[in-house]
Amino acid sequence: MSTAVANRNWDLIISSPLLRCLDFAQHLNRHANTPFCIEPAWQEIHFGDWEGKTADQIDPAELQRFYQDPLQHTPKHAENFSVFLARINQAWADLIKQHSGKRILIITHAGVIRALFPILLNLPINKLFHLQVDHASLTRFQCFQDGTDPFIQLQFHNLSSLK
Repeated sequence: MSTAVANRNWDLIISSPLLRCLDFAQHLNRHANTPFCIEPAWQEIHFGDWEGKTADQIDPAELQRFYQDPLQHTPKHAENFSVFLARINQAWADLIKQHSGKRILIITHAGVIRALFPILLNLPINKLFHLQVDHASLTRFQCFQDGTDPFIQLQFHNLSSLK
């Protein structure tokens, strides 16, 4: 089990319902005795015709257009990127409203983690794919409620070396 998450005192684990995340969340729940729940809003974007394919199996020109401007170049039959961002934004708002002040571990996917950067830190959407998000890495945002608007701070990103 990753030491990046195993030796923490989480108040709650929230997991995407997709198998890779769910398996790890259940494993962590059993070993750390931390409550967990499944939240569909934290699942990866649906890539439509690209679903289940590697980057090498996708037309390079189409993939490049998506990387440069995912709002305007949605893969065929995929979840629209604006809809995806709205879903993640709402998931974050619900998280803050329901679990303010708690230490929450969200077990989710690279696309979701990338989506949090423009939502929380105003990173331009056309820069999202400049962020490397490794499997089993850890990204930590801290939220301070000092006034009416929360102050979000990135504490670290992509600590896959802690595995």
